[in-house]
Amino acid sequence: MKESIQAYSKQKSLVKKALNQSGYESIKISNGFYYFSGFATKDGNIIYFSISDVRHSNDDKLLIRTAKDYRDFTGGSNNLCELNIEDIQTLANRLTKTVVA
Repeated sequence: MKESIQAYSKQKSLVKKALNQSGYESIKISNGFYYFSGFATKDGNIIYFSISDVRHSNDDKLLIRTAKDYRDFTGGSNNLCELNIEDIQTLANRLTKTVVA
């Protein structure tokens, strides 16, 4: 159980860091007990992201999709990426059509 809590905290920090470094703003994260989801904005484009319950999945994948607003939980098509800074930034930027310099 302790490992699950540590994984959750580490994953949440990693996602926030990746999005911050890529220029996303208004990063809002909703905490579940062992999962999280959220929204972020870059250049007027909004993305939704979420991770599965860390107690039941050691998949280490992040779901990212486009959203119309910060209440759009059904948004665009689901896209999964590995849970590392480079893959998160690449997918998020592709979905918002933003090129990393």
